[in-house]
Amino acid sequence: MIVRATRSLIDPSPIGGDVIAEAKRARFQSSALPHLDRLVALASRWAARHEAEDYVQETYVRAWNAFDQLRDPDAAFAWLCQILRTVASERRRIHARRQELVFIAQLEEAHEEIVASDAPSPLDDLLSRLEFGRLREALRSIPDDFAEAVELHDVHGLKYKEIARITSVPIGTVMSRISRGRQLLAGLLTLTGEKRAKRGVAT
Repeated sequence: MIVRATRSLIDPSPIGGDVIAEAKRARFQSSALPHLDRLVALASRWAARHEAEDYVQETYVRAWNAFDQLRDPDAAFAWLCQILRTVASERRRIHARRQELVFIAQLEEAHEEIVASDAPSPLDDLLSRLEFGRLREALRSIPDDFAEAVELHDVHGLKYKEIARITSVPIGTVMSRISRGRQLLAGLLTLTGEKRAKRGVAT
């Protein structure tokens, strides 16, 4: 299946007997296609089978478009591996970002429930009881920019101006990150508190 799809992607369908394009296609097929199975096996380290095949197909598309850059046909496999590694890294970064957005959405929902209720924020509760161990553990679970701003301000007591100088961003950005970070932390602490409560009930 993937072989057929890959062949169709690199077939320029030359009109009028385009000898140059046909020669390029022949060179590409002889240099690159023999490594197809090895590339799928390599990609399977980073993703499930169907995703690995997608990685490899994208690798061959990029390799076809950049084939003129390959000077040594004997180095084709190493060259393809470099392209595959780039593709996999990009795809995993996109996937991680999507997962992060889903996680942030869950934290926002939990924070909205806090705001709608009369219960005290679990973040304020932690700060009032100086439970920095749990707070730092929670900080590691939210995006770095927000975590850094909250820790510098709420844990270490630095002023907005000092944090702006340390992080090289405007004071307004610092204030926004602290506010956003607190919201995410409050949501996270609410979610983890609910999970602990459920485990307690189960036992």
